[in-house]
Amino acid sequence: MLHFEGYWKNSYEAQEHVKLFGHSDYPICNTLIGYASGYLSTVMGKKVIVKEIQCQGMGDTHCHWIGKTIEEWQEDISEELKYYEVNNIIDELDQTYKKLKVERDNLNKAYGVHQKLMKEILREHDLTSIANVLYQITNMPVIIEDRGLNVISCGGITLREAQNFSEEIKQHRAINHSTSISHMEKTILLELSSTHRRIISPIYLRQKIVGYCSFLYKQESLQEVDKMVLEHATMACSLYLLNERTRIHTEQRMRGSLLEDILSKQITLDEVIKRAHHIDFHVHGSGFFMIAFNRLSNHKTIEEELEFNDQLITGIATFFKKRNMNVLVGQKSGNVIVLLSENEELQEQAKKEELCRTLIRYCMRKHSKCQFKLGISSTSRFIEDALNLYEESMACLRIAVQNQDIVFFDNLGIVGILFQTRDSDTLHKFAYKTLGNLIKEDKFKNMELTKTLYHYLNNSCNVHKTARTMNFSVSGLRYRLQRLNQILQLDFSETHIGHQIYLALQSLIVLGELSIED
Repeated sequence: MLHFEGYWKNSYEAQEHVKLFGHSDYPICNTLIGYASGYLSTVMGKKVIVKEIQCQGMGDTHCHWIGKTIEEWQEDISEELKYYEVNNIIDELDQTYKKLKVERDNLNKAYGVHQKLMKEILREHDLTSIANVLYQITNMPVIIEDRGLNVISCGGITLREAQNFSEEIKQHRAINHSTSISHMEKTILLELSSTHRRIISPIYLRQKIVGYCSFLYKQESLQEVDKMVLEHATMACSLYLLNERTRIHTEQRMRGSLLEDILSKQITLDEVIKRAHHIDFHVHGSGFFMIAFNRLSNHKTIEEELEFNDQLITGIATFFKKRNMNVLVGQKSGNVIVLLSENEELQEQAKKEELCRTLIRYCMRKHSKCQFKLGISSTSRFIEDALNLYEESMACLRIAVQNQDIVFFDNLGIVGILFQTRDSDTLHKFAYKTLGNLIKEDKFKNMELTKTLYHYLNNSCNVHKTARTMNFSVSGLRYRLQRLNQILQLDFSETHIGHQIYLALQSLIVLGELSIED
């Protein structure tokens, strides 16, 4: 009869287990048991199985073990015997080898995809090229979409087919608010219909999701290798977008810097021409004009404001670039400004207004919570007049209101002429000659009556429209109008008198003495 019994104190296995995981429900000194079983079996020439009956890893004061031959163990030790079967170990090693081989093959394939995609990036190819390379490697149709699930590029299918798939996922996303549809923040398998199964992975840029890359998928379950390849694809897309963003921002900074220097008149015309050449801006054209932006938005922090300005400027630059227009985009005094070269088509004011309307709609789609107003200067043949054009566009912005979101300097009439001659004294005299009594009466009341008069004339003397514009009661507005008649002693509902008063009000706005914004 063989019977061995002993104790282990301060078992390293037990101590490490308690440190990392706390106390166990069963003995855990597996290495010590295996070593003891092997040693005793070799010495005694019989298979001896050692088993722990107490363990420090379970909270006991020490580890207590017993060793017996298989025949002498009366209790069930089938669980322990599994670990000593040679065939089981060989099978396990064989399965492990096969798994490692699959992992190696997957890594090799993913690495090969990574190399090919990086070559496309280094060659400065676009997302369409990346999508086509992925399709050639995987033989699975590829769709690359922006954050709003609008198709940017595709491979292996037509653009129309890709757009149909995107519309289908948009509809599901709008109806189904489950995690798999609404929060696609990791690689997942989506089954939207019998003909639309895809694995989709988010594209991240600056820790934010900016788009998605997908494979149209036929497998019943998500294969690890396909997941790895897709995630390498999203990494390539992120790198491309980062490079594109950096390139656009660098070019935009150069353009904004040039515009700033032109307005400050710190550089000569020769220097302007040299710097303009590097950014493909033509300084010799039929004429130039300026558009000044004012956007009404509510940003809680400076960071939000800066990010918004960055997005707005980039969007406006993209808008004009798609139309192959010769522009410089920048900022001054908190407003976005655009210096444009006037081509033959834009020489007509109607065409300019159409362009501006399209631009406002474009900005509203990008920033739906904002309101945009534009001031458009007159045209000058010389880029050296850019500062004058800027001042004209800003004068127009001060006049623009909610129901007049685009103001042309050329439409300001005598006010524009006086402003263009820089005769502010004449503008001041003209305004005070017409409205002196009102200004004197109203200047200590935040110009409320003067603002009321402006909105009344701007709404064609319509009481109800004016009340809605000012968010005012009709009875209260009638009282103010009666008071205005008493002060001015003029019937400003008459066309010629109303026009003269309106010009005087515009003069005050241009001079900065009256602000009609809410």
